[in-house]
Amino acid sequence: MSTVYVFLILIAAAILSNVFTPAFMDMFKGSGKLAKNYRGEMIPQGIGIIFPMYYLLWYALFNLLAISLAEKSTSLLFAITAISFIGFVDDMLGSRDVLGLKGHFKSLLCGRLTTGGLKAIVGLLLAFALSSSLSPGFFEAIVNTLIIALFTNFFNLLDLRPGRAIKVYIISFFAIWVGLTAVHKSGALLPFVPLLGFVVGYFPYDLKARCMMGDAGSNVLGISVGFAVVLSLGWHIRIAILAFLIGIHIFTEKYSLTKLIEKNPVLNYLDNLGRS
Repeated sequence: MSTVYVFLILIAAAILSNVFTPAFMDMFKGSGKLAKNYRGEMIPQGIGIIFPMYYLLWYALFNLLAISLAEKSTSLLFAITAISFIGFVDDMLGSRDVLGLKGHFKSLLCGRLTTGGLKAIVGLLLAFALSSSLSPGFFEAIVNTLIIALFTNFFNLLDLRPGRAIKVYIISFFAIWVGLTAVHKSGALLPFVPLLGFVVGYFPYDLKARCMMGDAGSNVLGISVGFAVVLSLGWHIRIAILAFLIGIHIFTEKYSLTKLIEKNPVLNYLDNLGRS
């Protein structure tokens, strides 16, 4: 598919998302599904559940226009729908008395199932399901599973300020696209283009703190980046990415990612860019 068509798909998806997202925000407000953000304001939470809904429309069109790539779209649709649903459960029912992967797994070992623990289990199973179909051997499947699962949680860690997770999401896909273009394999990202467009269209509402996508949205961002990495990048690059993900998760168990960003002038500038 030509670059022009890819760009048109991206723009069409962004417009669709931007136009219809306010209707979902009003629906959440009307039903009282609000949560306090970092500034203490009550705004709609869990709006990220719209991402798999939007992708369903693209999936129908994709099967009509690009049958040969339908299998990748099917896997992506399955992954983002399942992970968004379990994230939405955490948004609606979860408490914040237990935090971090370590905390949730300690609760599981003590016989207490938290929504965060359930989300971690489902995320790990989803990551393994995706990896098992892409990996030629058991060891590679484990590596790919960890990449997808840790990316999913990494974007949860990022989503503590308006627009932060989406900025990293856009930068991540741009970096992957540049790398694949250099080796003439950018077509591998085609199934992800509509989802990227939907996220870009939603972005202004998140950035201006009019709503929160919640785990229902950040889970989708994380699992799609992880899936794209596993699907398209070479072995040595994936090992380096896995090392980074493990390192950042070890760091965030003890220290605040937000404070780290605030102390770095460049990261702090990018983090606040466009935020009201």
